[in-house]
Amino acid sequence: MRTILIILFTIFFAETPTIDNDKDRWKPYYTDANPDLTADKWFLPFDVSNRKEVKNIKIISIFGDHRDSFYKGHIHTAIDINPAKPKTKLVAVYPMANGVVCSIHLGENQRTVVVKHKLKDGKIMFTTYKHLKEVYVSNGQQVNPNTKLARLFTPEESKKYGGDYHHLHLEIRKKFDDYGCASWLTMNKTQLNDRYFNPQVFIKEHVK
Repeated sequence: MRTILIILFTIFFAETPTIDNDKDRWKPYYTDANPDLTADKWFLPFDVSNRKEVKNIKIISIFGDHRDSFYKGHIHTAIDINPAKPKTKLVAVYPMANGVVCSIHLGENQRTVVVKHKLKDGKIMFTTYKHLKEVYVSNGQQVNPNTKLARLFTPEESKKYGGDYHHLHLEIRKKFDDYGCASWLTMNKTQLNDRYFNPQVFIKEHVK
């Protein structure tokens, strides 16, 4: 009986999560640090033969797709990628440019690291790396393209969660005032374009 009452309360009284009403829950994971170095050169986030050659990554799913996972109807805010030819079984993840780690949040198969970047013109942007098995950095740590941030799940490790998590969910963010929750609460194209760059376009324009 108690379980039924809880379910009924959730249906009728619980507030539907949105970016605005959920973001404060994630703010404690954010560190307001400034990058020491400018993000003047951009690279692929994997240890591949040439980190400036786009053909060295394999795109699994694209930016802007509608999803039914987690919150039904949310929009994919990233591209999912892997190295085209992994050098080792354990795939390491690296920052795409100079920056500072500003958030490490979520857990298990959704573990996420966010790096804050300062551009040549003084503007700030962010890159987000999700589905990390192990994280090797901490909040406030200055990083460069050769800093090992984390590693991905292996296919075998991914099976524990009943899904395909052995890839990198890569976001290129215009801002991070949602503290991470927009990754699963972006429900329309206006929200998507307000907060995110298309990573495929960004990589084509900057990783060369």
